[in-house]
Amino acid sequence: MLQLVRRFAATKRILKSPSSGLVRTAIALVFASFMAACISAQGGLNQDPTLDPVIKYTITGTVEFALDNSELRGIKVNLFAPSGEPLNSVYTDSRGYFEFGNLPLGYYTITINDESFEPYHEMVGIVGRPGARVYVRLRPAAKDAKPSAPGSAVSARELALPQKTQETLHKGLDALSDAHGAAKSITYFEQVIQTSPDFYEAYYEKGVAYLRLQKMDDAATAFRKAIDLSKGHYADPYFELASIFADQEKFPEAEAMARKGMGIQPDSWRAHYELARILFGEGLPVDAEQSALEAKKLYPKFPRLYIVLANIQLRLGKNEAVIEDLDTYLKLAPEGTYSSQARQLKEKTEKLLGRTPSPPPAGH
Repeated sequence: MLQLVRRFAATKRILKSPSSGLVRTAIALVFASFMAACISAQGGLNQDPTLDPVIKYTITGTVEFALDNSELRGIKVNLFAPSGEPLNSVYTDSRGYFEFGNLPLGYYTITINDESFEPYHEMVGIVGRPGARVYVRLRPAAKDAKPSAPGSAVSARELALPQKTQETLHKGLDALSDAHGAAKSITYFEQVIQTSPDFYEAYYEKGVAYLRLQKMDDAATAFRKAIDLSKGHYADPYFELASIFADQEKFPEAEAMARKGMGIQPDSWRAHYELARILFGEGLPVDAEQSALEAKKLYPKFPRLYIVLANIQLRLGKNEAVIEDLDTYLKLAPEGTYSSQARQLKEKTEKLLGRTPSPPPAGH
């Protein structure tokens, strides 16, 4: 039975990234085999006498942006039965929270298909009280990428790892998805590195974990190691280093990292976003505005981009644009980190233009 659970856990990870129809079919067959074996081994799914099949349960979860852990509002989450029949769809609230209620014991599939993010699929089992809890971290979609492209290369590298190392990596990623699991995740990533020292993605994820813990020097060391092992072909750690250096006002170093990452992914919104922050810090608001607008074109749903844009356009004296940017931020993140400051600046700018302050648009 333990071997069956491990086999299913390894298969489940593939569902979180885009895959071909052939892979999905294979996964479905593995899952069907897994369920049949479980039911046969246990005398049925509901062998535990404390679990009443008549009682209804819930699946709850939160959806966050993988790059900065901000809650994502207004994301449509879909629920499917094991047969593939659609059961329900809900939208996340201002905290990124969603809930499906009135569900019997069993296994379900959750999907998210938002054009701004990589597709997300996860199989979730309700096996006891009070139900199941899901933590979703969405990554931005690659511009003009084929549906299977964003996750296929990473999946291939993961699948080349020894089975136990794959399981350890997934434990680390699951821990990192937990708001309080960063420190725990590092232990798992270090185990992956010990068995597969050339798997540079583990260093990158380890760096992300250090960022969560506010250990910037350790994070930078991990990102540099990921770059070295990838022979400079992995863009994400360049962007993270650019962000760290920009926060430290080391703008020349930050710009160098951002431009190297852009050389690998020229259509990356993240590259243009970081470059906008850096150029603004270097006192080049016109150039910063161009980069910010390019980032907006590539990924218009990133709330913090509009804070950067508002600051740039405030410096350029474009007050109408400032109000528009702040309205967009408040629509995307009405309870976001900068929502209070955004409301205050919006009101101040409207008064400067001789207007009566207006309420921000409702979130979606």
